[in-house]
Amino acid sequence: MRIAVASEGLAVSPYFGHCASFTCYKIERGIIVECQNMPNPHQSPARIAAVLRELDVTAVITGIIERDAVEALEAADIEVVANEKGSARGAAEAYLAHTLIGADEWHNDEETLNALEA
Repeated sequence: MRIAVASEGLAVSPYFGHCASFTCYKIERGIIVECQNMPNPHQSPARIAAVLRELDVTAVITGIIERDAVEALEAADIEVVANEKGSARGAAEAYLAHTLIGADEWHNDEETLNALEA
């Protein structure tokens, strides 16, 4: 199992589609045992979901995410935890501890662009 965090450096990216990379944490027996960084391929949400699924990712943690990306990830059987902030590793550890809450707010293109410009 792996958890992928949409990242900007060591922090959770504020926006899934524009993240610099995905920090992928390999989990064994509930513990992070490995960390790898995968540059964002900047492809369609369906293609990103397919790549993450091939890497055995079962959950994605991110900031703002568009509905089509959520649908693509969920279709690939990847859980989405959105509207998170802080360090990527801290978010992954909180997810494992079942203390990561997230929010069920998805954004369309216009809302996302306005948030990025603010």
